[in-house]
Amino acid sequence: MVKEIRYTTIQRVLDDLLEDAHMENLTLEQVVKHTVRFIHKHGYPKFYQDKEAEVEIHQYRGVLPCDLVSINQVIDCQTGLCMKSMTDTFFPDDNSFRHTIPHEASFKTQGTVIFTSFPEGMIKISYKSTPVDEDGFPMLIDNESYLDALEAYISMKVIRNKFRQSKIPAAVYQDAQQDYAVAVKELQTEFTTPSVSEMESVTRLWNTLIPRIHQFDRGFRHLGDSQIIKRH
Repeated sequence: MVKEIRYTTIQRVLDDLLEDAHMENLTLEQVVKHTVRFIHKHGYPKFYQDKEAEVEIHQYRGVLPCDLVSINQVIDCQTGLCMKSMTDTFFPDDNSFRHTIPHEASFKTQGTVIFTSFPEGMIKISYKSTPVDEDGFPMLIDNESYLDALEAYISMKVIRNKFRQSKIPAAVYQDAQQDYAVAVKELQTEFTTPSVSEMESVTRLWNTLIPRIHQFDRGFRHLGDSQIIKRH
């Protein structure tokens, strides 16, 4: 299971694929399109970054950060109090209203817009984000199994189109399908296999369930001692 989080750009995927003669005309736009479909099929490891951003509220609404995935918490900058998720309609159009019952300050989101229970002000949002590169493209997790599966998927899609146009033989397409199947299997194994530290914890847990069989080595010093098994 991946623990150390590193990221890479989608340009790296394009550069790797262009080394294949069958991918000579592949563009970045095509890579992005196929990457989105790959993520829909196989998901994306939820390794997000925690970020904060201040948002100006005007006429009950503000624009959410473009890299937002999910909101952790929202704070009204004027009162310093946390806001709750909105379950009712807006409050009256009176900005002083939040000072009389500040605990009622609330918000809701719709698309890229956040709506608040007060018409004007500033809020601070703590949220989880997907890292983006300098061109605004979402970055990918820098994991060889994940990148290999992604590149195999894109290769298979491109080669399939060329096969249907009779530009390449069937054997090449079958080989691409097999590479993709193997890469996906390795990807599934990568993200379900425990890390070394996790395996150490599992080993210690199971070892507590094994009866003590080395009393001769210890001169029976702990014979009869009770064994406490912690349950979490």
